[in-house]
Formats: sequence, structure tokens, C-alpha cells
Amino acid sequence: MRRYPLFRAGIVVLIIAAIYGTIYLVNKKTKPIPEIESINPPVGSPGDVVLIKGKNFGDVRDMSYVEIAGSKLTATSYISWSDNSIKIVLPANIQDGLVVIGTKDMRSRPALFANEVDIPVPVQTVQQVSKPVIEYLSAEKVNIGDELVIQGSNFGDAKNQSKVFFTIDYNNKIEEADYKSQVLLSENMIPCNEDEMDYISWSNTEIKVRVPDGACTGLVVVDTGKEKSNAKEITINRDAGKKTFTNKKIYLITYSADIADVVTNDISTITLRCPVPFKTASQPDVEITETNPTPILMNYQNDLIHQITKSKSNAEKNVFTQTFVLPVFEVHSEINPAKIGAYKDTNKNLISKSVRPDGLVPSDNEDLRALVKTIIGKETNAYRKAKLIYNYMLSNFEIRSEVRKNDADPLDLIKKMNGDAFDFAVIYTALARAAEIPALTDSGVLIGSDLSTQAHWWCEIYIDRVGWLPVDPALGAGLEYKEWTDSGITSAADYYFGNLDSHHVTFSRGWNQLKPFTADNKIVQQPRSFALQSIWEEASENTVKYSSYWGTPVVKGVY
Repeated sequence: MRRYPLFRAGIVVLIIAAIYGTIYLVNKKTKPIPEIESINPPVGSPGDVVLIKGKNFGDVRDMSYVEIAGSKLTATSYISWSDNSIKIVLPANIQDGLVVIGTKDMRSRPALFANEVDIPVPVQTVQQVSKPVIEYLSAEKVNIGDELVIQGSNFGDAKNQSKVFFTIDYNNKIEEADYKSQVLLSENMIPCNEDEMDYISWSNTEIKVRVPDGACTGLVVVDTGKEKSNAKEITINRDAGKKTFTNKKIYLITYSADIADVVTNDISTITLRCPVPFKTASQPDVEITETNPTPILMNYQNDLIHQITKSKSNAEKNVFTQTFVLPVFEVHSEINPAKIGAYKDTNKNLISKSVRPDGLVPSDNEDLRALVKTIIGKETNAYRKAKLIYNYMLSNFEIRSEVRKNDADPLDLIKKMNGDAFDFAVIYTALARAAEIPALTDSGVLIGSDLSTQAHWWCEIYIDRVGWLPVDPALGAGLEYKEWTDSGITSAADYYFGNLDSHHVTFSRGWNQLKPFTADNKIVQQPRSFALQSIWEEASENTVKYSSYWGTPVVKGVY
């Protein structure tokens, strides 16, 4: 060794390099990840001061940041910064979204912040002290969609998890004694639908709601989550038509999504938006029984939000599985077209979204608008117009069993006179909207008698004073699937206008236009899938490529 001083020097350099490399790797591996423990308040508006508590934020802000709804706050928003607390003032352009704390090398798991303009505002502030009591209803007889004022006491200062329930016709026998004892509340009542914005305002002494779709003559009850109020009787006007719900089935459904072969330039994130079955009058409850791994957000914008972080390229597969239990009812309608008049108000609730073109429904297409004029002629009755459009499609368009490519234009149906279930549903919705009928395209899975599943699409139309009526033009046109013997359907063409079997599981109602969590994220869409949403996956800008696979929901059991 003494004869080779250069060799000895080289050995020393290598040892020193190894030591420093080890220290670097250890420091990198053990570098603390910022964690958000609380956001107070979790709901706010521009100008409010918000305190974020947690750990590993760093003693000084330096290059660290707070990100809300994909936008980093500017320097003027920061009041104070420490390792376990950050105080900020909300900027003028604040939006709903995910809150992330970012340091030089790490990002926290996200938390949720909401803009208070998007939630019902308490009218008064009175402390809840006991069981809620309904003293007065603003009307004894109402229509579906009407505003109803409930006055009383002990409703709570804000809605939170409280709900207003109405009786629904689930074809269960209800005796007068049951009304008084409320023994069948869970089986024969539905809450106002938050997705349809049925809740207008909430205070300790007054609640304003809209009568929900599916409600029938019976009871109104306020449930605070801890106590149920007394029941008040109410009459639902059904002279224009009614819906009944029967032939209930309870399904155990699961699906999975895979992410693999990730290639990154640096630390990157991949976010999955996994659809959750939608709550409707015919599908009134959805229980998430299992999800693996645990999502970072549960049921955010009707999705389970999963997120993975990658610091290097790897082929490891990440599997995300969700399982649900949900009841589904068959829907029957009886309509008296002579009693259906003009729409009183189409600017309320979900209806306002269902009369305009959107990213899914091309109801402003000139050829389509010209076609609908020839179909409906001088007819003005909404129900009859909807039936004319349905009959025209069944008589003139051929249904294809195979699903077309994702980028296929649904308007091809008008030109080629044939298309798949997706084309039929989208074009029926577009023609209805062009005829000034509020309409939605629904998506989910169609379950065969052998429990096989296939992605499927159908429609709903809104009839004033009746509510939402199902329409399945693809099945009406003769789309084949393994039918159930308990359906009792003698004519598919007649049945699937205004009725729907209990073999449709709904994952989305209408087009779900989502905003990316970060503006620079790369977006993946799935246009012809079991849910109609603009974002399924988003990857941060450091993600070079990856592979993904989404399985069609599978029925594990039916009861």
C-alpha cells in the first residue's frame, strides 16, 4: 500500500463518498412528510383567517407553500408559519377543493376545504336543547318540487348531518298505527336529496326544502342524527301522475382499478376518482362496505379519491378495490298527460343543468334541433313530446349490441341511423332538451339474470308535478341482454318509457364535470364507461407514463 500512494488516496475518497452517500440516502428516506391534522374553520369565505394544524411543516416557510384547489397561495396570504401551525387569510378567488402543504421535497396527504357559499346558510342561531319538534308546515298539499317551509324548534343551528324525510311509495303496506309509531320510517321514507339541492336553508326554528322526487302522501319527519321529530302529515298532489317502487333487489357490487408501470422524472402523484353508486328515489341507499386501500377522501363529488406517490420509476402494480351494498327498486309510473301543463320553474335544483347543452349532450347541434322540430311538430305537452321522440327513435334507429370506440361521435346516430346504447341515451337526452324538456343521461351497469354485468346508459325526463321519469331507449329498441323472469315485461317498447326494472344500477346522473386538483395535472377520461365524469385519473407533471385498467363492476351477490 505504501508503494501506491495514489491507490491509497483513491480508497480514502471512495470511503468518504460512501459515507456521505449513505448519510444522504438515510436523510432522504427519513425526511419527515408534512401532515395536516385539522383545518379551522373547514368552511370559509374570502378574507377569513384559517388555522392549519399538523406537523413537519418546517420552522420557516422558505420554499414551502399551502395549495388550495390546485392553486398555491401568494405570499400576501401567509400570516404565520411554524413546524406545527400555519395561519393564512383566504384570498378573493378561493374555491372548494383539496388543501395540501408542500415543502421542498414532500407533499402532505390532502384535506378538504369548502367555500361557504356552496352550502345552506343558517338563518338564525339558537342552541339546540332537546328533541326536534315540527309545529307548522307552510302547506298541507304540495307538488313534487315545491318549496316547503317547516317551522318548529330544536332543529339545530346548521344542517350538518340532519335530514328531512318524506314518505315514499315502496309498495309496503302502511297502517295508520305505523304512521303514529313510525315503525317503518327506514323502509318507507326517503330524505330530501342533497345532490338535487333540495335543502334551501336551515336554522334551529325553520327549514326550507323542496319536496323530493318520489315523495307521496304521508309524513314529514326531521332527523338530526340523534333524535327524530314528531311526524306531520302532508298530501302530495298526484293528479298529473304518480310513481311507485316495487320488486326490490339488494346487490353486493365490487370493482377494481389497477395502476402499473409508472415512469417518473421526480416525485409524482397519481390520483384516481373511483365512482360511487348514486342515491336516487329508486336507489335510496348506498353503503360502502369495503375499500382497499383506504381513500384519502370518501365520497367526494360522488367519487372515492385514491392517491399514490412515486419517487422513482417502477413496475409495481397498485390495485384499488371498492365494494358496495345497495337496494334497487323497480319504477312504475302512471301519467295523466291531460293534467300536465307548462313548467313552472326550470331554474331550480338539478333541473337547471338538464335543459342546456353540456360536455356530454349536444342539444345545440343544428341538425339535431331541425330533426326534433319534425318529430314533435306543434305538440306542446312535455310528456307527449317526450313520447314522440322515443317512438321516433325506436322506429328509425337500429340498436347495436357492441359498444363503439370511445372517440365515436353520438351524433353519428342521426347520420348512420344505428348506434349503441350510449348513442341512444345521449341523443334521446339531446332531442328532449332541444324540445325544452329537462332530461338527463344516466349511466351504470345492466345486470343480467346470470348476474353478468355490462356498462349501460339510459335517460330520465322531468315532468312538472310528477318528477323524474326513467326512459331506456336502447332496451326499448330491442337491445338484448339476459332478462330476469320476474320482470313481467311483455313489450319492451311500451315498458321502457316511464318504467325501469330493478336490474339497472346507477353510478351517475347526467354529466359530472370535475375540476382537476392541480391545473398542470395530466387528465385521463373514459367517455363510454359505467360513469359519466370528465376525470377518472390525473397525474402530476413529473409523471412520464403509466398503465391503468378499470374493471366493469361485478355482482358478488343479490338478495
